[in-house]
Amino acid sequence: MTRAAAVWLGVAVFAVLGSAIGVVYAKAESRALFVELQKARRHHEEASMEWGRLQLELASTGSLEEVMRASAGRLHMRAPQPENVVVVE
Repeated sequence: MTRAAAVWLGVAVFAVLGSAIGVVYAKAESRALFVELQKARRHHEEASMEWGRLQLELASTGSLEEVMRASAGRLHMRAPQPENVVVVE
């Protein structure tokens, strides 16, 4: 083997090793980013569920106010006075 061929062989070996190290690094980085993506998706789902709960609570609160207005207006209902309230233990 000539000296030039040995040099090219050495360059090729270093290139292959460098490429292999690059592939391993890229795969590790890909896995780390995938884990981060999954966490972000989970956070988004939790936020969406909370948003739905808040929307439902807002809708039911609006309905409660309508019931209170209707009970006071049409049915002439009112909250009892404190002296008329009996607490059972």
